[in-house]
Amino acid sequence: MQRLEDWPTRLAEFIEARRERVFSWGDSDCCLFVCDAIQAMSGADPGARWRGLYASEKGARRVLRDNGGVAGIATLVLGAAAPPALAGRGDVVLIDTPNGEALAICLGSQLAAQGQAGIEFMEMRQAKAAWTV
Repeated sequence: MQRLEDWPTRLAEFIEARRERVFSWGDSDCCLFVCDAIQAMSGADPGARWRGLYASEKGARRVLRDNGGVAGIATLVLGAAAPPALAGRGDVVLIDTPNGEALAICLGSQLAAQGQAGIEFMEMRQAKAAWTV
């Protein structure tokens, strides 16, 4: 996936716009948050194939099961995973949460993930895997 020339500005604007957007299955969950960030940086929507397929946790679990979980979705969109130490700003990372694995966006030394009440910021050392955008 090719990033647009002004992707750093687009990513910063995306994060700011989504800062207080609450979690919602099929709209503002971890996978679609990351797909929306990629779309902001590249202009291409890697989440198009999953949009509208679910609107509940049960539906999301079906989509995740059918696509190899959150890591499987990242691999379908971006190719093979790499160690998190290789992640750069704008790349996708895998993290553990109290509710299971989730995808997030690397911001440098921090990462941004969709939380229940908006974006949650964590240290990059929490990442378990990474995918280059």
